[in-house]
Amino acid sequence: MNKLITFLKSETYINKIYPEVKRVGVVILFTFIYGIGVAWFLEASVVPLYSGGIPGLGQLVRDTLFVIFNVDVGANFLGLFVIIANIPILLLGWFGVSHRFTIYSMISILIQAFILSWMPQIDMGLGSVEHAFTSAVLGGLLIGIGAGGALRYGTSTGGLDIIAQYLSFKKGKSVGTLSMAMNLFIAILGGFIVGGKIGPGGEVITGGVIISYTVIRVIVSTILTDRMHTAYQFLSVDIITQDPQALVDEILHKVYRGVTLMKVEGAYSHHEKTLIYVVISSYELHALIALVKKTDPHAFMVTRPTKHVFGNFARKTIA
Repeated sequence: MNKLITFLKSETYINKIYPEVKRVGVVILFTFIYGIGVAWFLEASVVPLYSGGIPGLGQLVRDTLFVIFNVDVGANFLGLFVIIANIPILLLGWFGVSHRFTIYSMISILIQAFILSWMPQIDMGLGSVEHAFTSAVLGGLLIGIGAGGALRYGTSTGGLDIIAQYLSFKKGKSVGTLSMAMNLFIAILGGFIVGGKIGPGGEVITGGVIISYTVIRVIVSTILTDRMHTAYQFLSVDIITQDPQALVDEILHKVYRGVTLMKVEGAYSHHEKTLIYVVISSYELHALIALVKKTDPHAFMVTRPTKHVFGNFARKTIA
């Protein structure tokens, strides 16, 4: 027991092992949230609702085969499609984003496949046309939380998130915006192909209805994704501290960002302090906050969105 306690307090565990264990836990948690949004809400809807990404493409292929060719691919198709279709995208992530990021995405993809095809589903009572709006909003909410939460901690739910992250890294655009463009294409195509399907009550579900509700789902998901994670948008951070050297060393060697120091004085106390100014990518904020709290719990910290950064500012892979 003493050896275990000593190990848990060691630098190796705190700085190397614990962050990876935490990320694995984050991948599992947010993937389950994402998968439940797709399986229990979108898939349960009478109006076909497309999740976007690789699961959305799988839904589109499955529905196209059934509507046009009258081929029923079975309950396991979606999970198998998610695994197979992600293989080339994982290669893009491996060589174009980050090895660690890709490994976490791979874990997420396997969990997604399990939820979509093999995990028992709970009937949420959304099996009628009037519940389509509820399914779109709640499904979009959970998908946005799952995708955005995973990206926030340096992981992803795989699929088009990897492509969006790759383009975001190269072009500096919002992940949510790029994902929205990809997902809107799936929604529109699904509406044209599957539109005119007869619902359980004999009503005809038009392509416009399918597109409209799926667009609502996409908007909700995009807002949640960007609220939780706006990759490669920049933040300027002011940190006021009485122990600047320890903080500067930590930022330089763990966040790998340059800093600027300014002497400041408290108006009430008239005590001299140091203001540390640093510019980071938004995904680095979580790590910076944890670092500041650990090094100087009494530090005062302010963040501001920064639209453009010019000069020596390196974009880095997220994991």
